[in-house]
Amino acid sequence: MLGLSVPSASKLPLPSIKPSNRSRQNLPSSSSPPNPNSEPLNHRLIHQLNVGHLYKAISTLDLMAQKGIHPDLTTYSLLLKSCIRSWNFQLGKLVHTLLTHSQLHLNSLILNCLISLYSKSGDWAKAKSIFDNMGDMRDLVSWSDMVSCFANNDLEYEAIVTFLDMLENGLYPNEYCSAAVIRACSNAKNISIGKMIFGFVVKSSYFGSDVCVGCALIDMFAKGGGDLDLAYKVFEKMPEKNAVTWTFMITRFMQFGYTREAVDMFLDIVLSEYVPDRFTLSGVISACAELELLVLGKQLHSWVIRTGMAIDVCLGCCLVDMYAKCAVDGSVDDSRKVFDLMVDHNFMSWTAIITGYVQSGGRDEEAVELFCEMIKGHVSPNHFTFSSVLKACANLFDPRMGEQVYTHAVKLGRLASVNCVGNSLISMYAQSGMMEDAHKAFDMLFEKNLISYNTIVDAYAKNLNSEKAFQFLHEIEDTGIGASAFTFASLLSGAASIGAVGKGEQIHARVLKSGFESNQCTVML
Repeated sequence: MLGLSVPSASKLPLPSIKPSNRSRQNLPSSSSPPNPNSEPLNHRLIHQLNVGHLYKAISTLDLMAQKGIHPDLTTYSLLLKSCIRSWNFQLGKLVHTLLTHSQLHLNSLILNCLISLYSKSGDWAKAKSIFDNMGDMRDLVSWSDMVSCFANNDLEYEAIVTFLDMLENGLYPNEYCSAAVIRACSNAKNISIGKMIFGFVVKSSYFGSDVCVGCALIDMFAKGGGDLDLAYKVFEKMPEKNAVTWTFMITRFMQFGYTREAVDMFLDIVLSEYVPDRFTLSGVISACAELELLVLGKQLHSWVIRTGMAIDVCLGCCLVDMYAKCAVDGSVDDSRKVFDLMVDHNFMSWTAIITGYVQSGGRDEEAVELFCEMIKGHVSPNHFTFSSVLKACANLFDPRMGEQVYTHAVKLGRLASVNCVGNSLISMYAQSGMMEDAHKAFDMLFEKNLISYNTIVDAYAKNLNSEKAFQFLHEIEDTGIGASAFTFASLLSGAASIGAVGKGEQIHARVLKSGFESNQCTVML
């Protein structure tokens, strides 16, 4: 039993704690006797599925339909499961169409496969329709699949209600269903219900026997409750851990900004019997980048090479980022070597190397050249890519090139209106003294945040227009966003540049009124 304080689960309509007699193992049966003419083709179809030839199996099924014969329900269930496993949902829907034309009387196993098919394809409404029409054929698998369907399609309320309905129908949830409903509670709105379900799960044997339930609980307390300490207590109490569990906890530490703890946890993995995979290493290498632990980062890179682990896009991006951020001399040569050794590239790897060149200082021209290569390679940039390239154009004092880059962002849709892209555009114009264009870029932003306001305030302050900068300070306060130490530091810098002592005193008074220490702004300056 966990030593954690949680609400009582007594208010949940719990059935008696015993497994349901219904299971996935029920064998399907057809309402009509098999057609002797279908046997050879049926055997061929099953053989094709067994050797992984799904498309050939579908062709055989189509041939059978043309001859007016059909396989039995067992074969249909194998076809549907193959389509689901291969994520070929269109083929699965074709099988469903042919199944409907066969006029076979469907049983719970087939209907459960169909719920899973439509759930995983994102068509939760069709899955629910099949579930609703099952009537008395609904079993534990049906209910579990439906709870999971709602949870996976961001319908948390429906997942929780379906779970409670299942309990009222006298069915005891399995670990698959428990993990799904806990995922539905992984937000601030449903965390209180999640804690009650947690109490219920602790009373069952699933917490101690199923890793997925433990991971779901970690996520619920971390994401839903914002309580990483409680999430870590759950992790510590899990009697069974594997590489996935360790990686999951490391990732949560990273997301909450506990990079040092993420590295320490990785060292615990090394001392245990678990072998970290590329996902674990990606998370720890990212932590090394944040903490600038170049020595450890290089050791991890050597480990990847020694173990023969393929440097995929995810791992490669982390290594590129790590070498760029940790290089003592600001060099990106090691980052470039890793980038060039990568077999496959996507927008993440291109963005990582371009950002590395911009952040290193003095390599902005090469960053723009890499961006052009990326476009020629038909890889679509994301908002971070555009933001980095616009910063490169700003450093090169080349607003015309920046405008061409921004035009490309506009052609790709809403990317141009993303804050970080718009903020970089404002900064680029400001660095070239084009304040009218910088102001227009600010006005075009779909949603303005504090960084947007700080960028335009800093731009006017540096271009010796303290009046305009002050106007934006009033706007920040009117919108309720609230100025930061950076805002006041920019204004003080602007006032100092033009010798406006009176303005400086006004800003100092506002600094004190806002609750900032004077030395915070001095440090920013």
